[in-house]
Amino acid sequence: HVVFSNVTIGEVLALRPYDANRPPTRPATLLRALRAARDLHLRSYRLTTAKDQVVQLAALGMVAMEQTQSNLIGRSFSEALSMSDGRLTLLVLAPRSILGYLWFLVRLLLPRKIRLSRLPASVGLIRSNRVLLEAPRGTDYSLDGTVASAKSIELRVLEERLRLLPGPALVPSEDRRQEKDQVRLGHLPVEETARRLAEARLPLFSHAREAEYRVLFGSRRENAALSSPSLVLTVLSVLLALTGLYANSAPVIIGAMILAPLMAPIVSLAMGLARTDPSLMRNSLRTLAVGIGSGLFCAVSVAWLMPLETPTTEMQARLSPSLLDLSVAIISGVAGAYAHAKEEVAKSLAGVAIAVALVPPLSVAGIGLGWADWAMARGALLLFITNLTGISLAASATFLVMGFAPFTLARKGLAVILLAVLVIIGPLYVAFVDLVEQGRILQQVPTGRIELAGQPVRSRILEVRTGTPPLVRVVLSSPRPMDEGHVDALKRMVSERIGQPVLVEAQLNVRR
Repeated sequence: HVVFSNVTIGEVLALRPYDANRPPTRPATLLRALRAARDLHLRSYRLTTAKDQVVQLAALGMVAMEQTQSNLIGRSFSEALSMSDGRLTLLVLAPRSILGYLWFLVRLLLPRKIRLSRLPASVGLIRSNRVLLEAPRGTDYSLDGTVASAKSIELRVLEERLRLLPGPALVPSEDRRQEKDQVRLGHLPVEETARRLAEARLPLFSHAREAEYRVLFGSRRENAALSSPSLVLTVLSVLLALTGLYANSAPVIIGAMILAPLMAPIVSLAMGLARTDPSLMRNSLRTLAVGIGSGLFCAVSVAWLMPLETPTTEMQARLSPSLLDLSVAIISGVAGAYAHAKEEVAKSLAGVAIAVALVPPLSVAGIGLGWADWAMARGALLLFITNLTGISLAASATFLVMGFAPFTLARKGLAVILLAVLVIIGPLYVAFVDLVEQGRILQQVPTGRIELAGQPVRSRILEVRTGTPPLVRVVLSSPRPMDEGHVDALKRMVSERIGQPVLVEAQLNVRR
């Protein structure tokens, strides 16, 4: 049993031989690993298998085992690889970031075992009857608990040296013997990537591969550029949203959300902020400005021409943004950035567009401007700006975590967008507090069949507005006539329940 590492890997990951009399405990082992995470770095190794397959890689540590049940990490795997096929097992740990390393530690804590067919991204596996390991700068290793160091080590399975009887499981019969080497390094840094990462400290976040970055950055530049199709789709989506808002139709508004192309330049802006790329930010902002301007122009024009001037429920629903709307924007920004970075989940972009709802508040803001209703325009614009800044901040942070931008570049752009978010948090927090207060008052207003001034009455809430004092609008229905005494009785009841004076507006209906 041999362990190779550039740090004290036996203490960090408990890859030492299993001692039945004193087994290592996972919590203590992981605690030491967390302390060591601050100074982790990969070392360069050259591996040559029995079939002369050469692999140049960078790794944090390795463990060579005759079978996977002989140590703590080996027992975390679902399959039991034994020595009966004449091959040794070499597990390679090579995380690309500190977060990847910590995730591997968490994975060891989970009760579900690791399948060799689906290894974690930071773990590789080599199976062969001979492995030559070369470390140009030398490496420490532990052989059955004895620590030593060397620049070149050969591991070989010697045939016919040991046979245990009885039991055919350990007999290296011909049908069990595997001559083919198994090399599964998956996402581990090899060749050029290994040379770049070797000897450097592990970053907090992993860096995306050059091919992934090239594809994503190219698509972001295309989406940031202003084009006639995107402008046409923006106008059509705004017109469709206006139709749905005036008709008070949620399905039509949802269709406008899916049709709107504004999400693409916002994600491009987030990439520009993460990479501090002036040209990408400039193109994205120009595309957004033209799209927003054309959308507002269409909304104002329709508001002037449309004879309807009564706000519908769908319009009113977009006039009071709160911290909940910012949370939706942040989650949607993470989802949008991840979906753009991963082609296999790009089909989820429609759901992101529906969740974040950029076009409806823009359309409501245009209606408010057309009606000269400044409170309406201000509330809808605040919701639109909340969505815009929340998506940009979350998408930029997501690109940072996914490795498409180093922190040294991303911190400037993130600081700018974070400052914008902090500016709008104030009114959003006030609106959230009002929402909580409305909920508290709603719970205390009696509804259904109640008794006021000795008369049975049926009560229904129309609206609750916070303020000093708060306002409650209700509908009171009864078979007999009612007067101000019934309203005063309801007012006293609500005031006692909420612990403060309240105004009550009541519509009195007589049902016979």
